[in-house]
Parts: sequence; C-alpha cells; structure tokens
Amino acid sequence: MCKQTLIYRLTRSFTLSVFAVAYAFSVISVAEATQEAEGSKSKDLINQKQAEESSILARAVKLAKEKRIEKTAPNSPVTKDDFEWLFVVDLSLNKSQTILKDVEQTQSWDYLQLGLLLDVYYKGFFLQTNSRRSLASIDGGELGYQIVVRDDWQLDVLIKTYIEGFEAEKIIEHQESAIPQLTGLDDRGSTGGLALRYSHFFEHSIFFVDVAAARAIDINDGEDDYASGLIIDSFYSYLLPYRNWDIYFGAGLTFYQQALIDYYIGVDADEVSAVRPLFEADSSYRAQLEVYAQYPLSSHWSFNAGITQSFYSKNIKRSPLVDKSSLTQFMAGVKYVF
Repeated sequence: MCKQTLIYRLTRSFTLSVFAVAYAFSVISVAEATQEAEGSKSKDLINQKQAEESSILARAVKLAKEKRIEKTAPNSPVTKDDFEWLFVVDLSLNKSQTILKDVEQTQSWDYLQLGLLLDVYYKGFFLQTNSRRSLASIDGGELGYQIVVRDDWQLDVLIKTYIEGFEAEKIIEHQESAIPQLTGLDDRGSTGGLALRYSHFFEHSIFFVDVAAARAIDINDGEDDYASGLIIDSFYSYLLPYRNWDIYFGAGLTFYQQALIDYYIGVDADEVSAVRPLFEADSSYRAQLEVYAQYPLSSHWSFNAGITQSFYSKNIKRSPLVDKSSLTQFMAGVKYVF
C-alpha cells in the first residue's frame, strides 16, 4: 500500500469519527431538551405510579436476594477449579461406644477428641471432610476428583477409610478388667476403599451414595493378611436453619460384604480359645440416625453438638467378639476456623 493511500484512509477515518461524535452530541442535546419539556407532564404520572414501582422494586430485590442465596447455598454443587483451602481445629468431648465385647471408655482422655480438619480444592481435585456430620473428625477425610458437576447432582471418584481397625492388646491395656474374648486376638487393620459417589442436591438437603471396592489390610507375624469386598454407603442430610443455628437431620444406610465383616468379628482357627470358638460372620448392614447442630460464636469460633444412633444387623451379636448391635455416640465442642 502506497503512502498517499494510507494517509487518505487515516484522514477519512478521522473525519468520519468526528462526524459521529458530533452527531451523538446533537442527539443527546435533543433528548435532554425533549425530556425537560415533558418533565412537568410526566411528574404526576410518576407520583401516581411511585407506590406501585416501589412495591415492584421491593419484590424484585427480594427475588434477587433469594436467587443469590440459592446460588450460593452451601449444598449446591460447585466445580472447584480455583485453589481453595480451609483448616479447622475441632476440640470436643465425645461419649462413644463400640460393638466389641466389654470395651468401655475408662480414661479421661478417652472422652477428649482433637481433630485437625483440612479441606483443599483445586482443578476438580479435593481433600475434604463432611462438615454436615458430627463424626467428621472421627471419620477422617476424603481424597477425590469431581468427574461430572451439574445443576443438582455430581459424580465423584474418591478414596477414604470406611472401617477403623483395632489392636486388641492395646484396647485391653486401657480397660479396668481383662477381656478374655479379646486376649491373643490378631490385630485388625483399617478398611479403605476406592469409590464412585453420586450426590444429589435438593433445596435444603443432600443425598449421596458410595459404591466402593474396599480392602482391609493388616500385618500379623510378618505376613500380609487382608480381606476385600463391596461397601455401599448412603446418607441423607437435611438442613434446618433456626435463628443462628444450623441444624442437620441425617439418616444413613451402609451395606458391608461378608468378607469384610468376617475379617473384623470372625474368629480364625489360630485364634480359637476356650472362650472364643471358631466363627464365620455373614454380610451385615448399619443404619444410622443423626442430629447435628452448629452455632457461630464469632467469625472464627463455633459451637457444635451432635448425637448419632447406629443400628447394626442382629447377626453380628453371634460373634464371640461382639456384645452390642446398637451404639449411641454423643459429642459437644468448639471449632476454630482459620
């Protein structure tokens, strides 16, 4: 392109821009003049409609607030792309039970529960605890990835601990009397699982179900001993806000395949004693009912309390290691959020 043509086009563009600006100013001037001329005529009409418009505006503001609250509701599915973290110190008093025979809380520190809860989110990956449950510090965390996130449901893959293990000899050390049924029993390791989780989000509630391929691993006498099986874990949680309280009502149902139950409460041939006969456990389930409440004390501190009732299959009481199929757990304490 020659120099003269370039100068011509630049000059033409500048001239058109000047004319456009001049035209815009002229239109604005005419509009202002028209508005001023008709101002007195529309004043009465505005006064007549003022109440109606105020009412409409009020309703619109209320609707907008409701929609904003709905969009930012804590139980709405949200894709966690940005890096986010939350660290919570949970200190509580915990009155709990176990299905194991004659095992009770005997020491003062048995009632004290200290939990360090860390939630981290980045690019769909997450490390999190269940803030809607009273046993979050006991149940531990979940490491996973958000596969699909939609308006009211999501699909995740995760790994977590589903069953805590126990060491019989250490349990006996802290009891006031000996427990012959546990003496000489092999240690039981924790059960972890790789799960596919479906979560459905309602207006004030959440329902999720995990289908997990689980494995319990323990080492006794230098040899690997393990059990594997299926766990299906489901839970429904309903949020009821009352003044400054967040009250969660929960119900859950969990299925454990036979091999896993037998690993924990079964008795192998090398564990048989005079008070501990050979025993093979069947598949089992656990139903739970729970009430959990949180109350903010300040921008960082909150009070929380909860009670959980667990009901196991009656058949677990056939095991010589078990004397209860119904457990009650109560907790009350404070949380500090960083």
